Amino acid sequence: MSFSLLSTFWLVSFLFIMSPGMDWAYAITAGSTGRRIIPAVSGMVLGHFLVILLVAAGLGSLLKATPFALPALTFCGALYLLWLGIGQLRTKGALPDMVDITSGSAFHWLSKGVTISLFNPKVMMIIMAILPQLLQQNSAMSPYWQISLLGLIHCVTCLCVYLAVGYGAHVLLSSRPRMAGLVNRLSGCSMTGIALLMLGETCLKQM
Repeated sequence: MSFSLLSTFWLVSFLFIMSPGMDWAYAITAGSTGRRIIPAVSGMVLGHFLVILLVAAGLGSLLKATPFALPALTFCGALYLLWLGIGQLRTKGALPDMVDITSGSAFHWLSKGVTISLFNPKVMMIIMAILPQLLQQNSAMSPYWQISLLGLIHCVTCLCVYLAVGYGAHVLLSSRPRMAGLVNRLSGCSMTGIALLMLGETCLKQM
């Protein structure tokens, strides 16, 4: 694959990742609670990687051939995000020195991160809609390995951005406990708002 094609995909991927959404809200929530940034971010990146493997295996073509599959997936993701947002609003936001720092196991944060990525329409758009269009038919690499290579670039970019968001949130909020509580509630509001928008858009498109 040419360097220009790889650069083009990286730029598109980076712009998608930099647009705030449920992934940013979750990274900020993990950052404001302390030592759960790595499992939370690892979970989201693992979710991206799983989607890439499924697309490489041919699931992307199957979903495109089934008109109701992607809306149904988006709808389920919106409901899950709504549940997370409401749960976030019901908890008291605080920093690790004010609450039990082990609240929620590392596996719990990791599994939630995986689920968020699997149901994130932004992930579906970049991996299922845009990535396959960049495949080169005459390349010496098979489509499977082309998707894997582009997917690896995407996952590394996700890892860097989400870690920066999570640790940036922790640094900014570590000396501001009141702001930490506010940010936690704002994260809950953003998750809830994004979920409601996703539900509304999905319902309108199916009418």
